[in-house]
Formats: sequence, structure tokens, C-alpha cells
Amino acid sequence: MSHDTGADVDQLMALSRPALDDLFRMSRAGGIPVGETRGTVLVARGAMVAKVAARWARLLAWKGKVFDAERGELRNRVTPLGVRAIRAKVYRGASRLDNGECTVLDYSRTSLLAHWIRDEIREVKPGVYLGIVYWGRRKVLNFALSYPGSPAPASARRASQQIAVTIGATLPPERVAEVQEVLAEAHRRGTGGEFLPFAELAGVHFARVVLVPEEKDHAGQTMPASIVYMSEVDAPMDAHLADLVGKAGSGLEKVFGHCEGYPPPREPDATRVAWLRAHAVPSSAFYVNTVGRGLHRIRQEDRLREAIQEFLDQRGAEPAGADPAQVRAAIQRYVTGRPDLAWARAGPAPPTLRWRMREAAHLVGVPLAAIALLPVILIGLPVWVVVLRRHERRDVPSRERPSPDHVARLAACEDFATQNPFTAVGLVKYGRFRRATLTGVLFAVDYGVRHFFNRGSLAGVKTIHFARWLFIDDRRRVIFASNYDGSLESYMDDFIDKVAWGLNAVFSNGHGYPRTRWLVRDGAEDELAFKHYLRCHQLPTQVWYSAYDALTTRNLDTNARIRAGLFGELGPAETRAWLALF
Repeated sequence: MSHDTGADVDQLMALSRPALDDLFRMSRAGGIPVGETRGTVLVARGAMVAKVAARWARLLAWKGKVFDAERGELRNRVTPLGVRAIRAKVYRGASRLDNGECTVLDYSRTSLLAHWIRDEIREVKPGVYLGIVYWGRRKVLNFALSYPGSPAPASARRASQQIAVTIGATLPPERVAEVQEVLAEAHRRGTGGEFLPFAELAGVHFARVVLVPEEKDHAGQTMPASIVYMSEVDAPMDAHLADLVGKAGSGLEKVFGHCEGYPPPREPDATRVAWLRAHAVPSSAFYVNTVGRGLHRIRQEDRLREAIQEFLDQRGAEPAGADPAQVRAAIQRYVTGRPDLAWARAGPAPPTLRWRMREAAHLVGVPLAAIALLPVILIGLPVWVVVLRRHERRDVPSRERPSPDHVARLAACEDFATQNPFTAVGLVKYGRFRRATLTGVLFAVDYGVRHFFNRGSLAGVKTIHFARWLFIDDRRRVIFASNYDGSLESYMDDFIDKVAWGLNAVFSNGHGYPRTRWLVRDGAEDELAFKHYLRCHQLPTQVWYSAYDALTTRNLDTNARIRAGLFGELGPAETRAWLALF
């Protein structure tokens, strides 16, 4: 059993030699390390000197040890390349310092070069070991071992950024029925994942394929039907498109193969990737429930929760009065002993520096631009308000009700999992004024969700995983698509109760929307009219995929809190709250 002194590697580097000895004496042997550990030489000459010395030692000579539990031995990672060499036997034994139990790293029978050396280690904190190096009987050096918490590779940092990918292409009228049948057949058989194997694509959180029907605009001109692929994936986009073409080429052929210019099968994959990129549609606004929570991280944290829950179930009910800190320490030891959970000791990968700098520039740049344009805004705003009210008084709300057949088609695509997709398309109201207003509102929405509503809540609505708004057909129509928890009825009620003003600001620019005042008043407050409007414009999402269809946003947040609190610094009350997560 380990003894948690609370000392981490940074604190060990600041201790003197006598203090390290005292800490070693008061610590217990703890568990024998498993797998790769990170080594730190402790020179006991003050924190600053120790850090410099440890860094140079790790860079040039010794990087740590790799423990092989089955063979009961280890190998050191030496030289700048981290070559595994200098073997030692690993076993329990009495410490030369105090005769207490420790883990002995014995080189006497395994290494000609180091056969005078004997190391002893004890666990001072779950996953952190303090070591003593003996040359013969003489104590010559201290060191620390810890599990790797090294910075994530650039690929992992890129993957922590979620992006919206939309590919849209016009369908010839004579091919619409054929594509409709492809989607319907995939839905009937539940084989959406067969002709587009989403689960095999890297980093896909959600994905869907919808058919946007033909419609006439205000001038009577026909806006043709189009096929739209949408996915929420971990960056970068080019890697996703290449993956999509490489693993789902036949499925893409069935839907996009009817569109003008789609490369035939004999063409190289790069040609199809280029075609998809050329038909990418940017989102005007994109909401991410929690920025930085990539798919790999979601799956890791879910596995961690399951493993700890299984461990607690095996322990049985804790006796009344059990010390929460001891229960947590037992969990830490269990996780520390699981090499497959070694990643839990490190924090999640941060986004790339380039991404953070771009976001910071956008966060600051937009207000600065607004300040620079303030004279124009102050002059133009009253004019805009007057024109808006004139338009609102002329608006004619739609009295249309969704037909039973349409509702049945929608219902057939809902409630197969904990989450549901929502896809709707609407015609923007006539005129440049409404298009400009909607463009400005979506710009403001994008700024808000990008910088402020990106930690689990969209102005109070916490059940949405992702949502996007995008223009199509030369800004004459808008698509709204989201992935949410629960039923559509509760989803709409949540929106109406908490952000009716936000719904009005965006959707009131859509043709037929319930009448609004001053852009944000009324509208969705007419609950029945609003729900009829949404249902009438909703599209059946026949092909839809979720990578974690049993996890709600609340589940994801709980899993993240479990990971964050597992090895974090917690007080008594925080420890009790953390244990209550299971």
C-alpha cells in the first residue's frame, strides 16, 4: 500500500538531501511501477539548480526506466535517444536506509557496467516514486520516477479542435428520386454506417446526409435540390476529407456521383478530395458544447469512469464513516496500477498555439473594429431600427401546419439513441435588408459561441452537443443543424424557455416565422406557432451517426470532472463531491 505524502516531482526537486531521506523514511513501498516512467535526477541543491540539472541530465544521459512486470525487471532509458539498456532485477526488499520495505532495483546480477549499483524506491504519492542510488554501500544520489505527463504531440493538440464540415452539391432533377431511394433504403435497413462507414473515420463525433428539396424563391426562381453531407469532426479538415474518400468512396459515389463534375471511380482519390473541398460550405456560426473535448478524449474518459466504477463495485459498499480521502487514494492506486490508464495522470491536450493565437486575435479584433466603426454604427443603428419595424409590421406569419405524413417521416428518424439530430432549412425573407440583418445576427452568434458560450452551455441550454447555421443557394436559404439530447419536444421547450429572444433574432429573418417586435420580442413566445414553424421546415435526417450515442452532454461533463479530479489537488469537501460523481 502506498502512502500519499502529497509530494510531487517539483516539490522533490526543492528538498535538501536530509529532507529527501526523511521523506523516504516516512513513505511506504507502494506499488511496483508498471511500464514506462519518467526519470528526474534530484541533486538537492535548491529548486532552480535542481531543475536545470534535471533537464540537462534527461536531455543527455538518463530519461527514466521501463518496468516489465512479467519478468520482474527493468531497463533504463539512456542517451539522448532514450535507448533501453542497463537491465536490473526488480523485487521487494529491506532498505539500507531504515530496514523498512522498499522496492529494490538490483543491477548486481544483470549488468557488468552497473553491478555495483543498487537503487531503492518508495511511492511518495500515487504514481510518484522517490529513489536512492547506492554505489556499493554508499548513498550517492536521489532520483524521482513518475508516469509520463509529457506534452501531447501536435496531432493530438490539433485533434482537440472540433470543426464543422459541410459538403453541398446540386442534384439534377432527374436524379433526385434515385438519391431519395438510396437514403430511404439506408434508413430502412439501418445501414447508414455501411455505405458511409462513419465509425471507421478518424475523429468523427456526428455525421449526417440529408436531401434538401427543391424550392422556389421570392422571385419565383427554382432553387434546385441538393445533397448535403455534414459532420462534426476533430481537425484538420483535409485529413477528414482524405479519410472520407479513402474509406467511404463507394458511399460517396452513391450520393455525390449524381452531381455535376463528381470524379468517376477511375480518377485518383486526390481528385475527389479536391472536388469535396471545392463544394465545402462554410458555417456562418458553429456552436461546440465544450471546445477542446476531442473524440479520443471522450472515449478515454468514458473508459476511465467505467474502470473506476467497476473497481468500486468490486470493493462493495464502503463502511459508514469511511475516510473519503482513503477511498480516493485507493482509486488512485488502482488507476496507477493499470498501464492502460496511464494517460489519466496527464491533463488533456491543449489546442495548438496557432489556434489559440488566432482565437485571441479574433476575440480582441472584433471589438476593436466595432469601436473604430462606432460613429457609423451610432448613425446607422436608429435607421436600421426604423426599417426593421417597418418590415416586421409587413411580415405575414405562416399559418401552415405540418401534415401527418411529414410528421410521420420525421418521427421515423428520431429517438433511436440518447441523442437526436435536428436539420431544418428555411427561405430567408425577401430583400437585402433581411439578408444583411441575418448575416449580422449570425456573425454576432458566432462571436458569442466562439468565445463565451463554449463551455457546456448555449445561453442556458446545456443539451446541445453541436449546432451550426449556414447559408445555401446564394444566401436565399439557411440550414440549421444540431445534435441534442432527449426528445424534440423537450429540445424545443428548452429553447423557448431559455433563449426565445435568441431564436427570434435568428429565425425571425426566415419567411413565415411568427411575428416579432424589435427583432427579439414575441415570435417564439407563441409556442404552438413556433413549433409548427419548426416542424414544417424540418428535414428527415435519414442517415445519421453518433460516435457516442449513449452519452449525454451531462455524462461527458461528469467523465471530464472525474478525470480532472482523479489526481488533482482536492480538499475534504471537494473529495466528497468527487466521489459522489460515481
